[in-house]
Amino acid sequence: MRLLDRYIAKQVFISATYAIVVIIVVLILGNVFKEILRELAKRPDLSLGFVFKFILLFIPISLSLAIPFSFLTSILLTFGRLSADSEFVSMRMAGLSMWRICFPVGLVALFFTGVCAWVNLSITPAAKLEMEGMKDSFINLVKREPMMVFPDRQVMDTIPERLIFAKKEGGKLKGVQVVQMQEDAPYMVAIAKEAEVSVNLDPKNPEMILKMNDVNLMLKGQEEEFMDQSQPVFMEEATAGVPLDEFAKDGEEVRDQPENISLKRLIRKVGDSSLEKEMRATYRTELSMRFAFSVSCLTFGLIGVPLGITAQRRESTAGFVLSMIIAVVYYVMLTFAQMQRENESMYPHLLVWIPNILFLGLGLFLFWKLSRK
Repeated sequence: MRLLDRYIAKQVFISATYAIVVIIVVLILGNVFKEILRELAKRPDLSLGFVFKFILLFIPISLSLAIPFSFLTSILLTFGRLSADSEFVSMRMAGLSMWRICFPVGLVALFFTGVCAWVNLSITPAAKLEMEGMKDSFINLVKREPMMVFPDRQVMDTIPERLIFAKKEGGKLKGVQVVQMQEDAPYMVAIAKEAEVSVNLDPKNPEMILKMNDVNLMLKGQEEEFMDQSQPVFMEEATAGVPLDEFAKDGEEVRDQPENISLKRLIRKVGDSSLEKEMRATYRTELSMRFAFSVSCLTFGLIGVPLGITAQRRESTAGFVLSMIIAVVYYVMLTFAQMQRENESMYPHLLVWIPNILFLGLGLFLFWKLSRK
């Protein structure tokens, strides 16, 4: 029996591990590399250390999605192969019950559930918070080399309510175009022949300074639309300052978002009666979401075994497609519940458990029917 347990557990564990690696490398990190290469094309001065740190922080975030889906895929493939090769029939003829055959799968499911809980409850929030902290590292890079923040011949929207387009040449910006927005509408347009970029490191108000030459300035009128009434101004020189804090605007609010805070702090937020009802509902939903998503491995394991045996397919494509359908339905239901997280009347912290309850119920029913055959 121990030999059979090791055989089944090994097949499920190895298949799940391979699936996790494939999902992270091919589907997730591929998109990350694409985004990073795009940023490097715009800002080649970004250090490789900055890039590698971003990739390393993204891996635990992707694991929370990859582990349950990979575990489901491995079960469908393993038990589909056992059924197609009549190994499952041989086990049943030897007098083994369904529960005894699936005992090693349950142990593997508990292992992945523990790993998933560790990732969802501790690692992922810390990684997200650290990624937000990388904005400060970006500001430090701007302080050392302010020209790096400007992409060459592309619109820069890093500064809130400002759009800047320029060509980088000889350590200066050429053909500078600056559009300042106000309430999602143009408020000021400045066109300059060239501009020099520097940083004022005044401790009280550090700024990035643009010293522009041959400036044409258009200002919005008092009442009319920008294009209907504007006041032109021509200057030989003009200086504009942008506080470096603008690059991390709303940073504190982002760091305080439910998905970015630690489990201990999240529990305190849930019990804080001074918060508004909507915010408490949001924190409560996030807490339930982390635990509900952590036990998804058990849910997928219970429904995956009977479906894998019933499908009786050796082909990896069939098992992958079936796992995709189950995962998509599960995640769509979970996403819908999360969308209601501010609506306290909908009890969103309970809604996030509905996918687990439905799939567990379906899995138990299919398992019961299979065990009676």
